[in-house]
Amino acid sequence: MPSNRYTFDSARRGCDLILRVVAASPRPYLLHDLVGEWGVSWQTIRRVAVVATEAAGLNPQAGRLVRAGRGKGASLAWIPAHGGGGTLAQTTALAAALGPWRALGVDDVSSVLEQHLGGALASAGGQRSAELSDLLRRGFYYQPWMPRKMRDPEAFDEILSALFYGVAVFLEDYISPSREHRNVTFEPWTLVHALDGLYVLGPVVGEPEPRLWAVHRMLGARRCRGVPVKIPRNYRPESLLGHGYGPFLATPGATTLRVGAGDVAYVLESPLPGQVGEPEYLPDGSARVRLAVAPHLGVRFWARAVGAEIEDPYDGS
Repeated sequence: MPSNRYTFDSARRGCDLILRVVAASPRPYLLHDLVGEWGVSWQTIRRVAVVATEAAGLNPQAGRLVRAGRGKGASLAWIPAHGGGGTLAQTTALAAALGPWRALGVDDVSSVLEQHLGGALASAGGQRSAELSDLLRRGFYYQPWMPRKMRDPEAFDEILSALFYGVAVFLEDYISPSREHRNVTFEPWTLVHALDGLYVLGPVVGEPEPRLWAVHRMLGARRCRGVPVKIPRNYRPESLLGHGYGPFLATPGATTLRVGAGDVAYVLESPLPGQVGEPEYLPDGSARVRLAVAPHLGVRFWARAVGAEIEDPYDGS
């Protein structure tokens, strides 16, 4: 009965691929990684993609599969029917419009945008295509504070997979800010969104202390299926990170900030992360603010940006 086994394998792969592409929507789903995951040839992957696309074509009321790219960049994207309206460009633009707000946790913006824009795409029927495209382009703009370079999508996929399955990650190349190149194997503990970039918190394999790895500095990431991640029972990411002062690792301690008179109204408009008590306003109009945060790199960068001065750490009294 070998033919039945192969038939069921093919059916399973086809269903698996369609479900993955639908789950990734509106982003395209890269196909080449399935070669290693399924243990089959690239030619087999292409055949499965062709069959899945043909099957979707028989059910246009549900949506359609769109193929793009070649080689390692080949992908499939799922385009829901949307009542006959909504092109791939519009669906991608909708994701771009919603993405930053979702990433920032601004649910009151992202939920309303999704409701109105998604409904408009579903009911447009092609009649308001140009109008909606213009609305998505100019109506909702997010200005990143510190935009990061485009990250390697294959590396990012490996990072997320390793995080999900609890295994280490090998990087063929990690480019540090000083432009130093190195290969490294580390344990992914937590994915962190900060400074408009993505970072992974975790230690080098065999070392106890975690550190931050910038996803946009990673090249050639591969899961290490035989190297499990070992996370301490008392691990809490919020106890290690910078608490509003960037993605930097925080250490216990205290910091005193001196804010100039001309900047007080701006800097102290809201309580600062880790602020202790009320600011101490001085005769010259400046203010002294105590933080229950050590003066780590993120605090120093932030203070420099807003024109605040870091005084000697206070003793907590």
